[in-house]
Amino acid sequence: MVDQPTAPPTDPAPKPRPSPVRRAASALWRRTRSSAPGLMISLLAAGLLSTALGAGAMGRADEMSDGAVWLWDSPAGESFRVNGDNARIDLVAALPGSAGRPVQVTQNDDYLLLHDPETGRVTSVDLREMGFSGVLELGTGGDFGLALGEEAAVVIDRASGEVKAVDPATLQPTGPSLRIPAPLVGGAFDDSDTLWLGVPTQGTVVGIRVEAEEAVITQTASVADPGADIAVTVLDDGVLAVDRNGDRMVAVRNGGESRTITSPVPLEGAEVPPRTRGDLAAVTLPGSGDVVTVSDPTGSAGVDHFSTGREGGGTAVPYEGRFYVPFPEEGAVRVFGPSGDELNPITLPGAEGPLELEAREGSLYINSPDTGVAAVVDPGGRATVIDKTAPPPGPGETDEDEPAPREPAPDGTTAPEPGDAPVPDAGAPDAGDTTAPESGGTEGGAAPRAPAVESPRDDGEEEDEGTAPGAPTPVSFTAGDGSVTLSWPEAYSPDSPVETYDITWQGGSTTVDGSELEATITGLENGTSYRFRVRASNAFGTGPAAQTEEVTPSPRAPGAPSGVAVAAAGSDSVTVSWEAAEGAADYLVSASSDSDPVSDRTSTGTSVEVAGLAPGGTYTFTVTARGAGGVSGESATSAPFTMPTQEIGAPAGVSFSASGDTVTVTWSQVEGATQYTITPHGDGSRSLSEVSTPGTAAGGGQLSYTYQPRGSGRCYSFTVLAASESATADSGTTSTASCSREFR
Repeated sequence: MVDQPTAPPTDPAPKPRPSPVRRAASALWRRTRSSAPGLMISLLAAGLLSTALGAGAMGRADEMSDGAVWLWDSPAGESFRVNGDNARIDLVAALPGSAGRPVQVTQNDDYLLLHDPETGRVTSVDLREMGFSGVLELGTGGDFGLALGEEAAVVIDRASGEVKAVDPATLQPTGPSLRIPAPLVGGAFDDSDTLWLGVPTQGTVVGIRVEAEEAVITQTASVADPGADIAVTVLDDGVLAVDRNGDRMVAVRNGGESRTITSPVPLEGAEVPPRTRGDLAAVTLPGSGDVVTVSDPTGSAGVDHFSTGREGGGTAVPYEGRFYVPFPEEGAVRVFGPSGDELNPITLPGAEGPLELEAREGSLYINSPDTGVAAVVDPGGRATVIDKTAPPPGPGETDEDEPAPREPAPDGTTAPEPGDAPVPDAGAPDAGDTTAPESGGTEGGAAPRAPAVESPRDDGEEEDEGTAPGAPTPVSFTAGDGSVTLSWPEAYSPDSPVETYDITWQGGSTTVDGSELEATITGLENGTSYRFRVRASNAFGTGPAAQTEEVTPSPRAPGAPSGVAVAAAGSDSVTVSWEAAEGAADYLVSASSDSDPVSDRTSTGTSVEVAGLAPGGTYTFTVTARGAGGVSGESATSAPFTMPTQEIGAPAGVSFSASGDTVTVTWSQVEGATQYTITPHGDGSRSLSEVSTPGTAAGGGQLSYTYQPRGSGRCYSFTVLAASESATADSGTTSTASCSREFR
C-alpha cells in the first residue's frame, strides 16, 4: 500500500522484521488463496478475527460492509473488498474458472453479484450470511445489465428491452417482466431506489421502481427527439440525459420537472459514467479531449468545459470537486480542478488494460482489473495505491510501509521528523507525477517502496499444488413433514475429484459421498426455520459454502401443478409454463438433460425463462409446488423438448413509410424464419398492437406488413423479431424513429 505523493526520508531507517502475527498472517493468506477458489475470508477479517474481536465475530461480518467496495482482479479470478477508510483488503471472493475474464461486479452492502459475460453466469454472494446463495444463467452474447439498489435488484436486457425484478439472494424473478421499447441505455439506481434507463427510440428516459416485487414505470420524461442517440448518467436524485445528436442535455429530478441544459460544445460521441455521485456531473468528448462540466444539474445547472490536452483519455468521473480522467495507455489517472487546471496525476505501477473508476461509499476507487493494482482516493484528494495480491496485516497491526504515529507538537500539530518534506495532497497543482516508487534503490530521490512481507515456510513443507472445490451453487430445497430434501450441482473441482459434501444447519450436520448431489435431512422440527450450508471437499481441502434460504418443515403441502409446457424463447433459452397449484407460494423448476447440467429456477408466477441451454440438447422440466417455508407438494413434468440447432438472426433493414391512412413496415427476410413479431413504438403506437405475421413478399428478399392507424399520433418506430417453428431470435431490429403528419 503506497500513498501518492510521497516524499523520501533523507536517511531511511532499516525495515524491522515482521512480527510473528504478521508472518503467520502472510502464511495463512497464501495458503487460503491457493486452496479455496470460492468465498474466502482474509486473515484480517476472519482467520484471527475471533482473537481480535472476540468469539462470534464471523457472524458479524456484515457489520464491516459500510465504506467498502469490491474490485475485480482478472488474473486471479477474484474480487477483493477494499475498505475505503484505510485502503486495505479485508475479504476476497473467488469465482472458479473465471481467471483471465472481464467479470463485472455489482454490489451493495448486503450482496455481491459477479457476472461472467463469457459464460453468461451470474453468481450471488450473500454478504450477511457469508455464503454463495444463487446463480442465474443469462446466456452469452446480448447486452445485459445488473443493478442493485438499497432494497431492489433488477436484471436488464438492453437488447430486448426487458427489465425484471429479482431476489438478490437467489437471482430468481419476483414478478413479471417489464417490457420497454428496445434498445435501452444505462441502468442504475439513484438514492431513492429509482432505476433510470434511456429509451432512444422514444427519445425518453424512464424511472422504474420495484413495488410489491414487480418492476413498474413511475416516471417518463422526454429528453430528445425519437430515435436520437442518447447517453444517461444516474444522479443522486434523478438522471442526466445527453443528446449526442446536438448540444442539449436534460436533467430530470425524481418526481419533479425536467431542466434543459445547453452545452457550450457539440456532444457528438459523448460519454458519461453510469452513476454520478455528488452535485457535479461530467460529460466527456473522447474525440477532442474536452470535458463538459455541469454543477447542480437539476438545480442551478451551471455549465463549463475544459480540455484535457491529450488524446486517449477515458470517461471523466467527478469526485469531491475534482475530475478524474483515466489514461489506460499511461497506466495513470489525470486529475483536473473545477476550472480545468491540471493537478497532480495518479499513477498505478504496472497497470495494463482498462482503468475502472467509481465514486462510492465516500471514496473514489480506481481499479486495473487486468493487473493486481488499484487505488483509493479520499475526499481530500490523497491517493493510496493498493497491491491486491499482498497479504493483509494481522490484527492490531498497520501496514509495514506506513509510518508509526508521531507525537503532537506543542501547538497541537503533528511534529515533522528530521528530513521530512511537506507532503502535498494528491491532486495538488505542480506536484509532478506521483508514480509509486518501485522496490529497489533511491536514485533520483524516489522513495523506496517497502519490501514484500515475508511469507514463512510451513515447517519446511512445500505447499501442495492444488485447490479445494468451489461452492456447489445453487442449493435447491423442498420441505416436508419434519424433513428437508436438498439438491445441488457438482462443485467445480479441476484439481481433484470431490470426495464429500458436508452439510450443516442449526443444530446438526451430515456428510454424503462426493458422487451424491442430494440429501434428505430428517428429524427436523415442524414450524422451525433452518438454513442449510453445503461445502465440497477434495484432497486439497474444503471449499466455501453454498447456502439455502430459510426453510421451514411442515406437514401441510400444496397441490400439484399441471399442464407443464415448454416453448423456445431464443437460441439458448426456453419458457416453461404451467397451471397454478392450490396453496402454492412458489414453484421450483428443475431440468434433466443429456447435455450440461442446468441450474434450478424458482418462480412465484406460472412461468419461468430458462437460459444457457445447449443447441440440439434435449431437456425435460419438472415443476414442484412449494408452500410457505418451502414445503413441497406433488410435481408435474413436461414432455422432452429438443432445442433447435439453427440459430435465427435479426432482420436487417427495418424501416417504415406512411402513406395516406396506412403505415407499412418493411424488413429483410431472415433465413429459417417463418414468423415475425412486429412491436410498434412512439405516440402513434397507441392505436396499434403487436402482431405476429409471416410477412408479405415485397420483392428483393423483403417482407412487409401494413397497419391502418386510427389515432392522432404522428411519431413511430417498429421492432421486428424473427422466429422459426422451434426457435426465436435472441433480439430484434428496431427501425429509426420519425414523425409524420397526423392521420385522419
